Amino acid sequence: MADSDTTQQVTSKDPVTSVKNPKRVAAGKAIAEKRRQAREEQKKKLAEADSIVANEQLRKAQEEVRKFEAPPAADPQTVEVPAAKPKTEDILTTTQWLSVISVIVSVVGIYYKREEIKKSFAKIKAPTPPPVDVKAPMKRSAISMD
Repeated sequence: MADSDTTQQVTSKDPVTSVKNPKRVAAGKAIAEKRRQAREEQKKKLAEADSIVANEQLRKAQEEVRKFEAPPAADPQTVEVPAAKPKTEDILTTTQWLSVISVIVSVVGIYYKREEIKKSFAKIKAPTPPPVDVKAPMKRSAISMD
């Protein structure tokens, strides 16, 4: 049964012999070569940049070591006190300053609108009075039924 259920693939038995355009082939090869050269150039530039960064870090580390290893022998009479430099880690960035200012402005705005806010909360919290019956009470007639 399996043989009768299978279908045959419909393909041409003739070999496909398409002739490629030689100009297109040459253009594709030229583009591939340019891309390969660009990748190699980029790799060279990245390696050069990495070496520059590494050299800069090494130079900074050597300067730090020199500062701690051999402090200059200073004359006790001409000792200069270095000026206190602010730490860059303690200073806030512009974005952080803007965030702090926006929080302050929000708090001040809430402070000045506090009465309105209190009223709106009072309306929410206040219980609603029971509905009032608008019908007038019926009066008893003055005539008695004795």
